Order: sequence, then C-alpha cells, then structure tokens
Amino acid sequence: METKEGIHIIIMAGGVGTRLWPISRRSRPKQFQPLLSEHTMLVDTYRRILPLASPEHVWVVTGADFVDLVRGQLPDLPPQHVLGEPVGRNSAPAVTLATARIARSEPGATVLATPADSYIGDPDAYRDYVGVAAETAAQGFIVTLGVIPTHPETAYGYIKRGHRLGTVGGAYRVDTFTEKPDLETAERYLADGGYYWNMGHFIFQAGNFMERCAVHLPEVAAAMGELAESDDPTGELLAKTYEQLPSVSIDYGIAEKEEDMAVVPTAVEWSDVGHWRAVKEIAGRHGSLDLKSENHIAVESRNCFVMAGSGRLVVTVGVEDYVIVDTDDAVLIVHEDKAQQVRDALEEIEKRRKGDYL
Repeated sequence: METKEGIHIIIMAGGVGTRLWPISRRSRPKQFQPLLSEHTMLVDTYRRILPLASPEHVWVVTGADFVDLVRGQLPDLPPQHVLGEPVGRNSAPAVTLATARIARSEPGATVLATPADSYIGDPDAYRDYVGVAAETAAQGFIVTLGVIPTHPETAYGYIKRGHRLGTVGGAYRVDTFTEKPDLETAERYLADGGYYWNMGHFIFQAGNFMERCAVHLPEVAAAMGELAESDDPTGELLAKTYEQLPSVSIDYGIAEKEEDMAVVPTAVEWSDVGHWRAVKEIAGRHGSLDLKSENHIAVESRNCFVMAGSGRLVVTVGVEDYVIVDTDDAVLIVHEDKAQQVRDALEEIEKRRKGDYL
C-alpha cells in the first residue's frame, strides 16, 4: 500500500524497555536507541510507515519527559503532533489521546496505531498488509495484524481466527484473544493452526474507534474527547485527566470485548524486541551475532551475541548461548534462556541504591 491519502499514523513510544538494560535506560528507553540498525527504533518505525502518510498525518504519543527527544529524532513532524503523557496509562489511553484529535476533524480517516519498537523484516510486505487491513476497517471493523507462529512462544498474545470476511481478501473475524498462554496451551495452538501472534498493530477508522471506545472504555473516551476540544491539552487539564484514568491496553480494554474485530494474517518477520534473546535471534537470522562488536574475540565460543559499545576488548572463552552487552558504565552477561530475568536484576540494582545505573 503506497498511498498517502486519508491515512493517519499513531506511533506509541511510551515504553520503558527494562529487559533491554543496559542499553535501554530510564533517560533513553529502547525506542530511542539504535538496537538493530544505524537508526533508532523510533526512526526505523517512522521510515517504515512514511510511504503510507505525510508527516502532517503522523502522531507520536510518548512520555512527557521524551517530547523533545522525539522532536529531535523526527524533525519533520509538526511539533503539536508529539503528545506527551504526564504518566503512562498503557496503550488504550495513548491511542485514544491521538485518535480523538484526528476524529475531531476527520472522523472517516483511516488510522494505523503501531508500537515504536517493533522489528519488521519486510517493510514493503508490511505496508501491503496494512492496505488489506485499511479496506477491512472501511467495513466498520477494528483490525489487528497477526503473524503466523513459528514456535510455541508464551510471551505473546494469541488470536484465534474465525470465518473469512467475504468482502475483503485476506481478513478474518477474530474468534478469541488469549493473552500469554502457558507452554502447553501455546503448543496446542501451534499444532491446531488458525492462531496468530498478536502484533499489537491496530487499524481502524477514527470515528468508529471513538464510538467503540465509548462503549467499552467510556471514561477514557470521554476524557480524551474533552482534551481534544481543549485549548490547552498539554497543561493542567492533561495532568488532572491522566490522574483519573485506568491503566489499560487496547487488547484488554477494547479488542477482547469488541464483536467487530478482524485479523489480517501476515507472513512478515516480526518481533516485539522485548528482551535480549529477541535481539540475538534477529541478529543471528541476518548473519551478524557480533552486532557493533569489532572488539569481540571468541575462543571456543559459539552462538553468543556481543554488543560492545564501550571500546573495551571483549574476549569470550568456552562460552555458549550468552548475551554480553558492554556499555560505558555497566556490563550485562546473561544466558539467552534467562533473558526475561534482566528485569529482576534491575530490581536488585534499585534495592542496592544504585539507581544511577538505571
């Protein structure tokens, strides 16, 4: 899909990326870091969607502390399209904050809401799938993109497809959502077929989304509608509004309740890049486990991912299946099977009053 007519993009850039420490920090989370290319993840996302929309139709929702950082990384965006949340309230309020502004003047506009930190291996194919989803959204559906599972992953949500939508090729009604099943259930889903990983990318018409949000999350819809009409949406009213909002994802708050949900299955290479094992797997598939690590010497070591950005020499001897990340002030050494537990290490750092490292 290479058209810029009627498409708005909302980039959700509010995550903290704790499991990608020590690259991802409180002052500069993973979406603002160049983890998988020469560009930051936010810039990679922007470059991926730019053929779909002009900069005037791109919105970024982020933490209030990161507004200037976003504007610096995406200077083409209108400054008022970078929306800073005073406190994180998950994806439903974030997306509704921007959608309410779009719906005020263009209720029929098609909107793509995408995380800032997804990895997608084939941007051209991705945009084609968004095109199918946009056609489906025009029929009154809220659409999500799904990816065909390659293994029984327990860290992702799953979508079970229902019957095919006859008017739109490649789209299906959603039967059920299952958030992060246990291993036995994930194995069954993989064996049964008809299940997809939920990519967390949503496509809808702005006015329709606000109507469905008013049904499922009335307090969120009302609050964001009021902010959209306000002359000062970034001041005291914004802070007061966010204090009273629930923290809820689109998945739980809207998608799991909505009858007119559809899924477009995709075959793109995708990851939410939630931990170092995911980074390692992506780098490995593309032939470079030693990303940015000319200073790594391996002796009888295999299948290790080393990111050495400090300039120090990193030598591994007899090491297998590890991730090593070396920065100016901290070094992480973790077995790939324990990548999810980096968050536990940060709790220990906090406990020892070494918060400056976070």
